[in-house]
Amino acid sequence: MKKIFDDIYVGSNIISKLNDYTEDFDKILIFSNETIADLYFEKFKSTLNEKDKVFYFAIKDGEEYKNIESILPVYDFMLENNFSRKSLIISLGGGVICDMGGYISATYMRGIEFIQVPTSLLAQVDASVGGKVAINHPKCKNMIGSFKNPYRVIIDVEFLKTLPKREFKSGMGELLKHSFLTKDKSYLEYIENNVEKIKNLDNEVLENIVEQSIRIKKHYVDIDPFEKGERAFLNLGHTYAHALESFFDYKAYTHGEAVSKGIIFDLELSLLRGQIDKEYLERARNIFKLFDIDTDLIYLPSDKFIPLMRKDKKNSFNKIITILLDSEGHLSKTEVKEDEIVKIIDKYKNNFLRASIDIGTNSCRLLIAEVEKDNENITFKKEIYKDLEIVKLGEDVNKNKFLKEEAIERTLKCLKKYRKIIDKYSIEEKNIICFATSATRDSTNKDYFIKKVFDETKIKINCISGDKEAYINFKGVISSFDRDFKDNILVFDIGGGSTEFTLGNMQGIEKKISLNIGSVRITEKFFLNNKLYNYSEENRIKAKDWVKENLKELEDFKKLNFSLIGVAGTTTTQVSVREKMEVYDSEKIHLSNLTSKEINDNLSLFIKNINKQEIKGLDPKRKDVIIGGTIILKEILDYFGKDFIIVSENDNLMGAILEGVENK
Repeated sequence: MKKIFDDIYVGSNIISKLNDYTEDFDKILIFSNETIADLYFEKFKSTLNEKDKVFYFAIKDGEEYKNIESILPVYDFMLENNFSRKSLIISLGGGVICDMGGYISATYMRGIEFIQVPTSLLAQVDASVGGKVAINHPKCKNMIGSFKNPYRVIIDVEFLKTLPKREFKSGMGELLKHSFLTKDKSYLEYIENNVEKIKNLDNEVLENIVEQSIRIKKHYVDIDPFEKGERAFLNLGHTYAHALESFFDYKAYTHGEAVSKGIIFDLELSLLRGQIDKEYLERARNIFKLFDIDTDLIYLPSDKFIPLMRKDKKNSFNKIITILLDSEGHLSKTEVKEDEIVKIIDKYKNNFLRASIDIGTNSCRLLIAEVEKDNENITFKKEIYKDLEIVKLGEDVNKNKFLKEEAIERTLKCLKKYRKIIDKYSIEEKNIICFATSATRDSTNKDYFIKKVFDETKIKINCISGDKEAYINFKGVISSFDRDFKDNILVFDIGGGSTEFTLGNMQGIEKKISLNIGSVRITEKFFLNNKLYNYSEENRIKAKDWVKENLKELEDFKKLNFSLIGVAGTTTTQVSVREKMEVYDSEKIHLSNLTSKEINDNLSLFIKNINKQEIKGLDPKRKDVIIGGTIILKEILDYFGKDFIIVSENDNLMGAILEGVENK
């Protein structure tokens, strides 16, 4: 452990140090979020000596909860448990928790002491040091706050071992910012010489870079504690970053990701004014690339983005203030003009948002993504927003051959919601790709449905063929793999009305076929009669035989070697049920393995409990078709003699983002 200032300690496994600083307080509140609480509250309970005076409070995890609504219950809890001005708050968490814990301590009874125990890299190098404490206003980040220095800061790099990779990279964005704030280049050289050790979370190297980063920040804090002058240089990249975070409701980009882009914005301004050259800008980009941090700006409408930049705290007299940097490392505050902002953002016209909507037989789904265009090729960069609603558009379409009016209205309601979301993100019409699949193409009134949707939402629906659906499914899945991936894959998508099979590899598609077997179709055909569901063994056997008969059309596929990859709700639900997910986690599901035994176990679970109780991981709205869908899934594995499949979250939504759905 190293004491780098009177109040700041850095080391590994040093949490017990807290006992040295808690004796003089009558009560202690460990303030955190639910994610950190699950990981570390038990450890704290065993580490802290005076257990009878320690209380615990956890809020929901996320920047969107950094508001007064989340803090009021904390005040209530402290009052109910008689916390006094001699009490202590220990903020255990990332930047959000450190900011909020500090704000609570600054305002409860006009101020009590607090200790920062930052658990994220970003908080260790930034949020826990400097005495700025704040919460967000709905219209602006960190708008409500104060200045209050922590009583102590205990920085334990062991916390970084449980930090998600994305959060670690976010912290590196803020840490790398500090390399632009010092003329001493030994700090940056040390980082460049230890990239792999940093990525591998080497304790000694982590302690060193955290210490040096804090020393750089502390230099500015000490000479300007209330941000009247030079401390503002710590806001390099933050004018653009705060506007970006606000535009996306603090959900799409972490603070470090936004700051990394913001630094490039400020350097683009420096380039525009002749303060640096293109080589300097490219060197700066390459520093971030060492840690796979994307610094490309996003082409967003200036009429929406510039007003958000005006709301930044650094601004006054209606001027937008940001930070300039010259090639010698000199920093200065400057007003950035609207025409300069437009010029800079216009350079990134090939970095934009795209939306795809899948109108299926059972569900309606939306994906909004950040993409990059190079000539005619679209590359996926980042998921911005994703949603699914069970609308049952294909209700009885297998029997009646038309879309019921009530089913159309359910779908229309969902599409109106999606239209509002798309408009909020100002996505251009040419970048909205909407396609309908089996239920729509099988219906006699599809033209009426398509026209009604366009008239009421201005969303243009492409009713695509089974072949096209198979094609975009494959393109979505194959995008998950590296370019040097050599194996053949057979992608299958169990939809509501049909199942698409596509065989291919990185070189392209070799075979594809669409079969009229789907979770809704099989349910209506074998398990639903007069609005009553009957999953008897007799009906299940009939359903299996029907699936087996249809799968005979895949005889040519059986002769080939391939990895079997499943997409869409029936398949992904198997993993969420296996993991008993209370909140759907697409990262855990994507590219996970699912065994034949696990599918059989799930099927037994569904049959046993489908009418009795809620099943963890199963969307209640998918309940009535999950048995039929699982039977199809099980029979596909049996037909190909596979023990397991790979489950992909990337499917036709992703394929449509990358390829579109128009005939080429």
